[in-house]
Amino acid sequence: MDYEAVAAAVEGVPFMSPAQGRIVYDHVRSTRPEAVLELGAAHGVSSAYIAAALEANGGGSLTTVESSAIRFEDPTAEELIERIGLSQIATVDRSASTYTWFLKKQVEARSDAAGNCEPLYDFCYLDGSKDWTTDGLAVVLIEKLLRPGGWLLMDDLDWTFSSHEGDTIGVMNIAPMSAAERNEPHLRAVFELIVKQHPSFTEMRIQDGWWGWARKAPGQPRHLSLETSRSLRSFIVAGMRMGKRRLLARG
Repeated sequence: MDYEAVAAAVEGVPFMSPAQGRIVYDHVRSTRPEAVLELGAAHGVSSAYIAAALEANGGGSLTTVESSAIRFEDPTAEELIERIGLSQIATVDRSASTYTWFLKKQVEARSDAAGNCEPLYDFCYLDGSKDWTTDGLAVVLIEKLLRPGGWLLMDDLDWTFSSHEGDTIGVMNIAPMSAAERNEPHLRAVFELIVKQHPSFTEMRIQDGWWGWARKAPGQPRHLSLETSRSLRSFIVAGMRMGKRRLLARG
């Protein structure tokens, strides 16, 4: 399925924009992964773009994982994927309460007695809890399951709990968050303190200040690039907002 067809099929369904869908679609088309993992399905728009690109490539599979406790309706991810005819490529897994448990079971099943884990996926798109505790663990487990040369994409780097008060997205916290925890972008911290410092991830880029890409290429020179598809003015404004949030978090 080409990009224009899938974009038309998901028009009006939240949350991924057509521009973001184009980036993900083109990445799958150019890198040609065989097995893709998505963590966080929502209504299935990103799943549709990924599955459509896999179909256009002539093969591949997508497993998209969503919590058994979360169900976005009108449409559900399953309904959207079936509606556009991609059920043979994309499977929605709701077998666990969190995708970290799904990852735990995958690592467990693919590890030998010596602790070696056989990787499975070529691309992982992480767009779920947006929480340090959940997603910090998730990226550690993802790395184990990601084949050498494979890519991790993290969405919502600068998302904060304070800017989304009342949202049900995220983990069920044992205790209320401090002001610092509510104001700091958790995924930005995961990317900066775990992904960028992990020895297996050596090629990183931040796109539009919002998406974090990391390629698993152990032993290669480490480098980070910044990319933007926005105007210089909007990029500067976004940077100023991020700086303000960091100051609030320190307070």
